[in-house]
Amino acid sequence: MIDFIKIYTNTKEPLENRIKNDFPDSETRCTYDYHNEDAKYPCWRRFENIEVRITEKSAFVKNSIHSYFNLKNGLATGNYTDFSYSDILTAFKQLQGDLNEDILDYKVTNLEFGLNIRTSLSPKQMLDNNFLMFNFDEFNQHDNFKGKGAYKQYNRNEYYVKMYDKGLQYKLDYNLLRVEIKITDSKLLKKRFKIFVVRDIFEKSRLELLFKFLLKRFDEINIIDTLATQEIRGEEKTVLELGKSSHYWRELKNNKSSTYYYDLRQKYNKLLEKYQLNTIKLELQDLLVTKFQNLIEG
Repeated sequence: MIDFIKIYTNTKEPLENRIKNDFPDSETRCTYDYHNEDAKYPCWRRFENIEVRITEKSAFVKNSIHSYFNLKNGLATGNYTDFSYSDILTAFKQLQGDLNEDILDYKVTNLEFGLNIRTSLSPKQMLDNNFLMFNFDEFNQHDNFKGKGAYKQYNRNEYYVKMYDKGLQYKLDYNLLRVEIKITDSKLLKKRFKIFVVRDIFEKSRLELLFKFLLKRFDEINIIDTLATQEIRGEEKTVLELGKSSHYWRELKNNKSSTYYYDLRQKYNKLLEKYQLNTIKLELQDLLVTKFQNLIEG
């Protein structure tokens, strides 16, 4: 569930002293002024994959808490495993032990929430052929990494929506799709999810809000089954074919009234239901719901 985190405190001295003085392995690094022979800010070090960075005014802790848990416990080298509610509690407890620092009141500025689901179809094929648009607009980012991956992302000011082939990324022998949101605005975290500090992440009600937000964003993705156009005739066939293109919807939005534009979007979605061209999306939605229920109870 929870993945990337970025948290900070302005009371930086205890953590700064620990990473500079309490660890004899000399893994702490600082920017160095060779002219004056003085260490300068920032200073940083890693605990597994988690980066601790000390600036002149603050201390930051960031990276994937899911991957940290896996590395810390010898489970995996990434975030393709399940990460349950109890795992989240354990991970933060272990991180506090590594830091020798109470971080529960550190402020949260960035947060990723995502789920890995096993799918009947290849995630790469779905991303290439069926994940066509986000809210009738083209994706901001997409890449196949020269055939070694499949990734699509849509950016909004306060968050990103990301979908990618996690199985292909880690060369797994099963289909695994990851769907996640990355919230980059601390104001949204506070206002919408009531997440101010780390301890708020431990509240299941907050995690449920995050999941509902993820599910709503997923519903905005235009996921369309392969068209069996030979069974569709006339205007309906034309609308379905044209509606696969974000350029078509952009032209309508720019040249038609908002009433016409949104009425046609509604008509298009009803046609997808009528001809059962939304089966992939419905299956994935069910998988996301089941996965979250299992993880929040685990």
